[in-house]
Amino acid sequence: MKLRRPFQKLFMNSFTSEKKCVCYIWMFCLMITGIFSFSVQVWNNSANYTRNQQQVADDLVNCTKSNSCKQKIQNVMETACKPASKIAFAKVHKTGSSTLQNILLRNGLENDLNFALPESSWMFNSKKPFDIIEVSSLPWAHLGFDLFIFHSIWNYDEVKKILPSAIYITILRNPVDCYESNYVYMNLQNIFKMDINEFAKRKASRNVSRNLKLPIGKNQQLFDLGVPRDSLENNALVKEKIKEFDKQFDLVLIAEHFDEGLVLLADKLCWDLRDVRYLRQNARKLEFVSDISSESRSMLSNWLWADSLLYQHFLSKFNTEVSRFGKEKLEVEVERLRSMNKVLEQECVLEVADNTKLGSEYRMAAPTVEGYVIDETKPWCPKFGFSEPYFYELVKQKMYKRTDNSLNPITKKMGFASLSSQVKQNQQEKQQISTKTKMKKIRL
Repeated sequence: MKLRRPFQKLFMNSFTSEKKCVCYIWMFCLMITGIFSFSVQVWNNSANYTRNQQQVADDLVNCTKSNSCKQKIQNVMETACKPASKIAFAKVHKTGSSTLQNILLRNGLENDLNFALPESSWMFNSKKPFDIIEVSSLPWAHLGFDLFIFHSIWNYDEVKKILPSAIYITILRNPVDCYESNYVYMNLQNIFKMDINEFAKRKASRNVSRNLKLPIGKNQQLFDLGVPRDSLENNALVKEKIKEFDKQFDLVLIAEHFDEGLVLLADKLCWDLRDVRYLRQNARKLEFVSDISSESRSMLSNWLWADSLLYQHFLSKFNTEVSRFGKEKLEVEVERLRSMNKVLEQECVLEVADNTKLGSEYRMAAPTVEGYVIDETKPWCPKFGFSEPYFYELVKQKMYKRTDNSLNPITKKMGFASLSSQVKQNQQEKQQISTKTKMKKIRL
């Protein structure tokens, strides 16, 4: 160590040569003593750590000799959770289900899980309840299925055949808000030529039945869950169905408490909270959100009495789940999830935009909703913004590739890599055709 010049000069002038030598030796001894003391302390810590390790090992050996300790170990092993990989999701229209589906799609893709997929679209048959025949002919069916997460008319008995030991979940929403969202998203205001408030006065107040020609309508949540049209007006049958759903589902999330539901879901599935981060999918532009009057809301609520019974039952059950988990603990975890979502958005989202600015893999199925311009320089970002139609194609490609290159006819012609590129290029065209087809059916 160099001494500063003034002190060095004073030091040199104050001592004789002999004293200087003694002083240097004294300083050297102090330095050696310090190093030795530090080494001893490190050795002691290391020895303590080694002894602690040995103590843990001895405790484990002694524990195996004790019946009570054996029982404790067995109890811990039985209660220790293992991340769930088999999930059945009843996807209900306009409840936040696309956001939840994106979470499940990401997890399935990252963990090489097997998907039960519709054969030619991102939705199963919308005219009749799901049947196992719809997936039994898939080339990878012999591998078994891990995930059932695409739109269908729910059929628990058939889904149970392909996923007998899965976690069963769904999500519900306030019936009035759910119907309004469907009303705008499916362009019903142009079909009926009236906005939601006028519809409430002229249709809902007269208790009109579900329109058989429309794919979306009265008590849509119960309909998506497989309740037949002719049972939707029967109070006793509706209540019986709600009891059945109570037994079928391990967890029913509530759209109005979406983040809380995701925390409970992560706990139920034994997933890390990072696994349920998300960017909202299919969120409408503000100009397409209706301003429902209190009078209209009351009329619609009465009209949608069956969906209201369903919603209130599972809202009550959700609150019970919250109490079981612990309200304070839940608040902490919700705040942690929201913080992670903010970081995700800052890292991955360049802009929230409509289809005019979105690439094919991010394009939404309707012009009334927004998607994300994603920072593709970060490889972990795109999957958070993929649209449902594109994600479906991506998953299907991976499933065909997994079946020992037993590819479909299109893939055999152009090759898997070419198909991946082609899917991206043609996504916009396919969505436009699908939308036109739906609108023709509605007009009929």
